[in-house]
Amino acid sequence: LNLSEDIFAGLDFRLRADGRHICHKEYFHLSKGRDLGFNSVLKFFSKLSSGSGEQLLTRQMCRLGQLLPLPEVLTLYYAHAGYYMTQFLLSWVMPTVLFTWSLVLATDCDGRFGAFEGCAKHPAPELMGRMLA
Repeated sequence: LNLSEDIFAGLDFRLRADGRHICHKEYFHLSKGRDLGFNSVLKFFSKLSSGSGEQLLTRQMCRLGQLLPLPEVLTLYYAHAGYYMTQFLLSWVMPTVLFTWSLVLATDCDGRFGAFEGCAKHPAPELMGRMLA
């Protein structure tokens, strides 16, 4: 699959369109089955993500970012590299939140620290439970 070449052709057409439009037609093809094992799907997605990362380094993306209106720039970003950045951040946020909560639960608050109200009256697990409820 030459996905990056097709995307670069679309980017170049968008930059040089001069009022022209691309007619897109979708066709259904019934053919042989594809291997949907974990390794083959992983290779395909790694190819897509590495191509998206390479696109960010090009002159075309910079020029499109300067020429397109804001909604189209945000759509272009999320359709290419923004999707992979979002997936990366989501995969790191949940373990970080759980680690932070476990630290709060493991280290009970000190009564001398006045920033936390009710720290001396209630233990940390009870305060965490109230916060999450």
